[in-house]
Parts: sequence; structure tokens; C-alpha cells
Amino acid sequence: MGLAAWPPAAVAAVVAAAVGSALTLVGALVGGLWAVLRWRRDVAREERDRAWARFVWTVDQVCDGDVGRAEVGTVGANAMYDMQGLRGDDSVFGTLVLGLITGRDDDDG
Repeated sequence: MGLAAWPPAAVAAVVAAAVGSALTLVGALVGGLWAVLRWRRDVAREERDRAWARFVWTVDQVCDGDVGRAEVGTVGANAMYDMQGLRGDDSVFGTLVLGLITGRDDDDG
């Protein structure tokens, strides 16, 4: 019996519905994947921005003329040096500057 017994318009409607459903599913998967990738990129950018904001604040404190603020900045620089909050190429520059501030380098451990 099968599809051969169906009228051609019914077969066309079933095929069109199946193809439409498949395309909708593929579109939903692609859209969902795009949304997740964009979200991860945005989160990474926000984390980088926060790390740089902390870094800049610390350097500003170290360079302040007030001894108390400079000491707070030095303590913050030591903590940042140990935490390694910056990633990738940012880490190279950040570690270099924090090493100059704290008098430490990568060989100190």
C-alpha cells in the first residue's frame, strides 16, 4: 500500500512538511550555536575588561604620591602577580609591569 496509494498532492504535502521541519531544526541548531559562541565571546571580553580595570587601578595606586595608597597598590600588585588574572598576550605585558612594581620576576617562583 504505502505512498503509492496516496494522492500526489498528499505526498507533496508530507514531503514539504518533512523538509520544512528539517530546515527549521537545522536553523534552530545553527542559531543556538551562534548564540552560545557569541555569549562566550562576550563573557571573555567582560572578564578581560575587568582584569584590565583591576590592573590599571593597581598601577594607579602604586604611582600615587600618597604613601598609604602606594602601599595598598604594592600589596595589590603582589596579589595580582600571584593570581595571574590576565591571559594570553595581556599576561606578558601585565607580568612585566607587575614584576617591575614588586621587584619579582618569573624566575622567583
